[in-house]
Parts: sequence; C-alpha cells; structure tokens
Amino acid sequence: MSIKEDAWDIQSKFHLIEVVAYWEGRVTNNHLKQAFGISSRTTGSQIFKQYNVDTGNNLNYSAQLKGYIPSATFSFRFSQGDLGEYLSLMTQHKTLNPSFAGLHDLPAPTEAVSIPHRAVSTDVVRQVVQATQCHGRLEIVYRSHSNPEGEDRIIAPHTLVYSGLRWHARAWCEKHRDFRDFVLTRIAPDAEFVDDALPEANPTLDARWHQYVDLILTPNPKLTLGQQKMVALDYGMGSTNTLRIKVRQALAHYLMLSMNIFLDETRFKPEEHPLIVTNKDEIAPFIFG
Repeated sequence: MSIKEDAWDIQSKFHLIEVVAYWEGRVTNNHLKQAFGISSRTTGSQIFKQYNVDTGNNLNYSAQLKGYIPSATFSFRFSQGDLGEYLSLMTQHKTLNPSFAGLHDLPAPTEAVSIPHRAVSTDVVRQVVQATQCHGRLEIVYRSHSNPEGEDRIIAPHTLVYSGLRWHARAWCEKHRDFRDFVLTRIAPDAEFVDDALPEANPTLDARWHQYVDLILTPNPKLTLGQQKMVALDYGMGSTNTLRIKVRQALAHYLMLSMNIFLDETRFKPEEHPLIVTNKDEIAPFIFG
C-alpha cells in the first residue's frame, strides 16, 4: 500500500483509527474491514504501521486486547478529540459499533451546530462502550437531581445513545430492576467492571427499546391558516398536514425535546410551539420529567 495512492482515502482511515482508539480505548483490523471493506489482515497491518510512522507511534499493539491502544504519548494528529467526531463516525459507519444509537444521522461532509461535548469524560465513554461490547456490569457512582453527590449503582449498559442534546447509556439498573437511561456526564470516571451482566439485563428484554410508537404531529391550530401552511411545508407534511414519525418508545421523549415539542402546548405562544401531538394518550406513557 502506498500512502500516496489517495490522500483523502488514507486520511479517512487514519481519522477513523484515531477516533476509535481514543474514545473506545482499542481499534482493530475489524474496524477497517467494517468501515472500508479491507478484508486483508496484511493490508490492515500496513495501514496501522503507516499511521504510527506519521504520528510518532501514537498506538501500541496489545496482544491481550488483540488490537491497538493509545500510547502514553498519544496526541491528536488526524482528529480533534471532540466527542462529536465519534458521534459522526458512528452514524456514518453504522456497522462499527452495533451498541450505538443516534437520533440525528449526519451525512458527511456536514457542518452542524451542536452543544459542546467536552464535559463527557473519555474514561466514561470507554468504560460504557466496552461494557456494551462484552455484555458486562459496571459499578458506578451516579449523580442525579435527588442525589447530586452521587450514589453507588450497578448497571449493565447495552446501547450508547446521542439524543441530539446529550449522551446517555441505555442500561439495566440493578437498584430499580428495570431498564433506564444514565446521562454520561453524571457518571463518575472511576467505574469498575464487575462481571457478566445478569440474565434479566439481556437487551432483548428491554421492551421500550425494541418496541416503536408513532409520533403524529400537525401544525398548531392556534396559528393562522397561512402560518399552518408554512409549518406544513417546513416539515414536508403534504396535503394531509400530518407528520408521522416512527420512534423507539424509549427515545420518544428525547425526539420531542430535540424538536421543541411538549404535550402541554398551552404553556407557549403558538409561534413558539408550531407543532402539536395529536396522539397524546399514546405518547404520554413514554414522556418523563
């Protein structure tokens, strides 16, 4: 393989190597295979070798982990170390990590305005991702509004989710004995692996994750007819003036927040709440807070 064969192509590979290694703590030949169709182990090894040459040995090979891990002198050469890069990468290459879900799949090249991601700890992301991949349990200290100092929890995460506003882990909670969402910024960065997840933590048992609900939206009838027509055009509603969005039950709340939609639209001026939910009774069980 020649580094000169396609500068854009090789930089894309180096970018993937760097982002995955940093946020997951390990990158392998399989990542290159899933994202770029590189099936030859020799070719993959050459890419990693060239990456290390260009970065001054950013990675070390770990026989125990069967992959490349960040070295003690790791520095960003083909990425910026922003969590948004990881989000974008996972949505572009959905086979890289099946334990990932995002509501907003942004095609590349795309420029998007988003909130800062720096508050999310790299260690927390790595720990959660690794736990989802090995179906393990994590002992964490979790902060909440009811306990801002934090309390011990044992969770078994199965999916890392970007809601459009923040990152959280969908996980089985052993305290509450059900599947819940844990905001990553509220997890202390010293989580510990316990062992394999309990049988009841099997992701297939997370009914609200696997079952979907239709969110049915229409222009706010308190708007003028002209304004309603404009809203319908904005959202491609067509002649029915209705927008139907199929969403996981567990993510319905986050989708509504990202679209600035609330079940009680009377709290806002019509111009501030141009969309209303027509199937409130069906959606209400999945809205919290």
